[in-house]
This record gives sequence, structure tokens and C-alpha cells, in this order.
Amino acid sequence: MCLIPMKQTRNIQTGTHDGDAASKAAPWIVSAVLHVGLVVLGLIITWTVILVGETEAPRKIIADFTTMAYEPIVDFQVAELESTVETAVPAPAVPKLPAIDAAPLGSTEALTAAPGSESFDELFASADGTMPVIEFAGSRASNANRIVYVIDASGSLTPYLQIVLEEMFRSLRQLDSRQQFAIIFFQKEDAVPVPPRGRLQKASGGAVNRAIDWINTGTNVVPGYGSNPLAALEMAFDLHPEVVFLLSDSITGSGAYEVDRSELLESLDALNPIVDDATGRRMVQINCIQFLAEDEDRLGTMRSIAEFHGGEGGYKVYDRSAMGLGE
Repeated sequence: MCLIPMKQTRNIQTGTHDGDAASKAAPWIVSAVLHVGLVVLGLIITWTVILVGETEAPRKIIADFTTMAYEPIVDFQVAELESTVETAVPAPAVPKLPAIDAAPLGSTEALTAAPGSESFDELFASADGTMPVIEFAGSRASNANRIVYVIDASGSLTPYLQIVLEEMFRSLRQLDSRQQFAIIFFQKEDAVPVPPRGRLQKASGGAVNRAIDWINTGTNVVPGYGSNPLAALEMAFDLHPEVVFLLSDSITGSGAYEVDRSELLESLDALNPIVDDATGRRMVQINCIQFLAEDEDRLGTMRSIAEFHGGEGGYKVYDRSAMGLGE
């Protein structure tokens, strides 16, 4: 029988028990280390956010109501300011619509309303019948705010153009200062607009006088050549008028600048296609003024234009008798 010493037995048992305790404690130690690490990481992130927040200036959101612009949906074209008011005035919190210009007809008072700032009464003046009747060479239109004169300046009008111009000047001076106008001459295949080009201007006394002075220089409008009205009519419709006064002796022209009658009528249909269901009329009224005798327009083109695009009485003959020249 072999006897094992007691001391050796105790060492073996002790080794076995120590290994079990270490294996059980290891997961707890790892878990504790991980949790401590997460807490330290959280503290670092929190401290960083606090430091960044202290270094950045606080942001403010400001609503600047004084810079808001109130403009009509339609891009109305108006005259340049005749004078600039330089005195600084604090902008109101809510923009106010300007009052209607009370200046008398033909006044040269400076305009103080900025472009696009027409008042409610100005924008809708025609609805209550307050706009004056416009008359040009016997042709009339009522309740219109936006008027364009399209005038033949071909060679055949050379002896009579000044008479036509005087009649147009008289018409211009009858416009109300709330109305807007433009003048376009045509000769050859060109359109000759009276400045400002490409927009209407308010019919203030100053604007009317400037237009008349520009025409009367004697060099800006010189009658000659034939005439093709298409370019001038296209320019007129680009201004979104309500009424166009079209004056010519032979609207289709002649020679190298002659325009086909059917082509002219088709072009006008394309420019002015919309018909008002209530009235049966086109959206833009074209009043045709046949200069001199009707036989000058042998094809009846002006009468046809007035029939399809003009209002009641949309075709007028402006002959020698109407000009005061006798028969």
C-alpha cells in the first residue's frame, strides 16, 4: 500500500478551488470595465457639447416685415418717375396703397407712385365706369386703362401725317392720369416705338408732353417707303393692351413690303385668340381707322379686322371731310 503525504493532498485541492473562482470572477471584471468606459465616454461627449455651445454665439431669427413687397399679379408697366423724393421716410410695418393721383388732366405734376404700386381704385377704375371715353379720329373706346396707338407712317401718308399726329395728340391729352399708353409707328417691315420702348407709361401731363416732343423733332418719325404692320402689331400685343387704335390708309401695304391679307388676319387671330363668352368679343379690342377714302383699302382688310377684333363702331373712316379739308 502506497501512502500519499497529507501535505501534497491539500495543495492539489487548493489549486483546483483557486482556478474555479478566477473563471467565475472574469466576466464580472470585464463587465465592470466596459461600464466604466461607457460612463467616461459619455462624460467626454457631454463636456465637449457644453464647450462648443459656450463658444458659439446664439442665433436669432428675424422677420423683417418692412422689406416685404406687395405687387399685383399682372406685371403692369408704368411711366418713369418724373422726380425722385430723396427724403428718407421710415417704412411702415404694413405697406399702404397710394392714393389716386388727383392732379387735373394734362397736369405736369410729378408722379410719386412707384412702378407696380397702383391703388385699388386705379387697378379697377374701369369696373365702375370712371375712366373717360377715349376718342381718336372718330373712333371711340370706353372703360379702358391700357391703350396703344399703332400708326401707319408709310410714304402715302407724307402729305397728311401731321394732321394725323395732331389728332392723336388731342386724343393723348384727353387721357386720364390713371390710364397708360404707348405709341408705335410702322413703315417698311419695321416698328418704330415712341420711348420708353417695350412698356406702357402712365398718361401724366409730363409723359404725354415728352411723347409729343419726341415725335415733333421731325427726325424720329419720317414717313416713307411701304408698310407692313405685323411687327408693330406684335409689339403692341406684347404690352397687353385693352384697346389698340390702328390707323392706316392701306393696311396690307404694297410693293416689296406688301403683306398677304390672309396672312395678316391669321396673325391677328394668333395674337388675339381669346373670346369673352359673355360678350362674344376678343380680349383686346382693335379699333380700325381707315385713313382717307374706303377705296384706299380695296380688299376691305381694315373692315375685316374691325369685324373680328373690334367693338361696336370699331371701324371708322377718317376722310378729307373729317380732317376739315373738304371733299
